[in-house]
Amino acid sequence: MSGLCAKCEQCEHDLREKMRRKGALSADIDHVIDYLYDHRFLDEERYARAYARDKLRFNGWGRLKIRMMLSSKRLSREAISVAMEATEIPEYSEVLEQIVRGKARALDLSDAANRQKLLRSVYARGFEPQLIIKAMEALRRL
Repeated sequence: MSGLCAKCEQCEHDLREKMRRKGALSADIDHVIDYLYDHRFLDEERYARAYARDKLRFNGWGRLKIRMMLSSKRLSREAISVAMEATEIPEYSEVLEQIVRGKARALDLSDAANRQKLLRSVYARGFEPQLIIKAMEALRRL
């Protein structure tokens, strides 16, 4: 498990699931997890920051979806808050604008139904509605 953690960031929940699937006993799993924390192979906040940054950059996810997915990995509220701070970068709005522009190419934004379709589509990626509306308005002004 330390080799896996050395390659890329992992979270405790995922590692526990991997070890369970391989048939490890609970006591052994706890021992391995303690070792990984003691030797800094595992760090909840570091994982959360890396996860949030990667999902924003490579998957085009917004804060809402990132927060939901981090919660599903049973991370602490503190770690999730740290991850949300990691998305407070200018790149966030750039990613949002890029997604809105890309999806708007195929739509006529003068039609209210198409604007709703665009809003729902970008909202499904986890971006905040008020930011989506601002990006759409900026695009219509161009």
